[in-house]
Amino acid sequence: MRWKSGIADERAKILSVRAWGLSAGCGLLMAMTLPLVPGYGAQEILAGGGLEPLALFALAPLIGLMRRGSAGRAFWLGLLAGSVYFLVALYWLDSAMTTFGHMPLVMSIPVQLLLTAYLALFWALAFGLSARLWHRHAIPWHWSLPVLWTALAFARNYAVTGFPWAELGSTQVRSLWLAQLASLGGVYLLTFVVVFSNAVVEALWASWHKRIPLPKWGVVCWAAGLGFAAVFALVRLQGDAAPADAQRLRVAVVQGNLDERAGLHGPAGQRWVWSRMLLPSQAAVADGAELIVWPEGTLPQALPNDLHSLAGAVFRQQSELPPHLDLIVGGITTDLAQGRRSLGNSAYLVDGTLQIQARYHKRHLVPFGEYVPLGDWLPYEHFIPEWVTFFASGSSHAPLRAQHAQLGMLICYEAIFPEIAAETVAQGAQILVNITNDSWFGASSAPVQHLALSRLRAIETGRYLLRAANTGISAIVDPQGRILAQLPLGLVAIGQDRLSLRQLPQAQYLVADVALLENRTLYGLTGDLFAWLCVLLAVFWLAKSYRSSAQAPAA
Repeated sequence: MRWKSGIADERAKILSVRAWGLSAGCGLLMAMTLPLVPGYGAQEILAGGGLEPLALFALAPLIGLMRRGSAGRAFWLGLLAGSVYFLVALYWLDSAMTTFGHMPLVMSIPVQLLLTAYLALFWALAFGLSARLWHRHAIPWHWSLPVLWTALAFARNYAVTGFPWAELGSTQVRSLWLAQLASLGGVYLLTFVVVFSNAVVEALWASWHKRIPLPKWGVVCWAAGLGFAAVFALVRLQGDAAPADAQRLRVAVVQGNLDERAGLHGPAGQRWVWSRMLLPSQAAVADGAELIVWPEGTLPQALPNDLHSLAGAVFRQQSELPPHLDLIVGGITTDLAQGRRSLGNSAYLVDGTLQIQARYHKRHLVPFGEYVPLGDWLPYEHFIPEWVTFFASGSSHAPLRAQHAQLGMLICYEAIFPEIAAETVAQGAQILVNITNDSWFGASSAPVQHLALSRLRAIETGRYLLRAANTGISAIVDPQGRILAQLPLGLVAIGQDRLSLRQLPQAQYLVADVALLENRTLYGLTGDLFAWLCVLLAVFWLAKSYRSSAQAPAA
């Protein structure tokens, strides 16, 4: 009988290897639905976005595998699938840390793996808890998994300051027909639809292949939901992006192509940047632009918070721009409060004479990049190089009131958070403006993914989006998420650590007409209501599950 036992053990090992391989494969397949650039200098894989439909069934084989196992097994398989997904989706973080942050590999790799494990934990919890609800209460996967996943995605948006990058709902940005649902329930509704589709597809396969009863209501809801999404998108995408009587504004976005490796610092660097940005701005004015947006970090020299004008203090020469012009300039603000110097990542609103009309200070900072969470209690100064400077956060997401429009500002990282864009629109923003410096990420997936996330904010809020990126990708996006105009990445080949000014590509600009909009989308009116409903239902199910476990009699 030993040989039979040995065969059974060997078969179990083979099945286990297949399970782990299938789990990793599903994570990889799902990652391929995101905008991906395979390494520095390479071209984006399917730039038109042809792989997005895979997201609707990429996880179905993994769900089928979990039907037969325990909640613990589902947890670990989910952790592996999530780890592969995030390693592929966020590979560029390691490159950014080593190439531009000068962090040694011995430090960057553990940081990358730690972040990957943390993000994959949300996948693991969704799968593990769904398996528990299936085994204990027979709640079907096609109901429990989308609800739990959406609730956990909502938690990931806020936990440890939040990092919602590469959430499953964002895989559908370039598939504009499904992405329009974001105007109803935000990215969380998209996430629910993607996960629900995977679970129903698996249920259909199980019904046909294994003679498991067909979940009729699940299939009906799935077909009706996708049908509604198609009709809703057809109606929303056929019409004009704005009413015919909406006020129009001619806008421009300037991309300076200022690679970080050029080392532009101090007053001399500031004057050089000014002259470089001025020429395309003057050309944009000649094209009729009344609002011009410069990227984050255009002013490398820190400026006092009480400064009233950029003329003289920053630029010695005349602006040579018309007084009625509105100009957004990204820079750094310095302030002394209670004898302690603090910096702010800021956007200056100036007129054509360079008089400062208003400022916006970035409110949601990048953890460990712009500040240290719990920094007042942690001795981080012993581990961070002396030259690294952290910022203070702003106090409001109120729009900047320019001469021609109210501008909802999103500085860099803030564009990945749906609630920030929704809040500034609720306070009156007529246009969204995203200024960013993505040159830290080189020619990787990050600039492409960041643009996709920004497009979601336009769809959710029903606003035009002006995106000015230091080295790209700059774009002008309409309220349906369609790109009206776009500039390519303006980067030099990654092989050099330092660049001369002559090596930088020429500055570029975009000009387009946009509408100043006042109407609110359903998501703009209800906010994260859909996500909260998923949270409440998930808590109810889990509380019921663990309460029944506690009351179960001992064997």
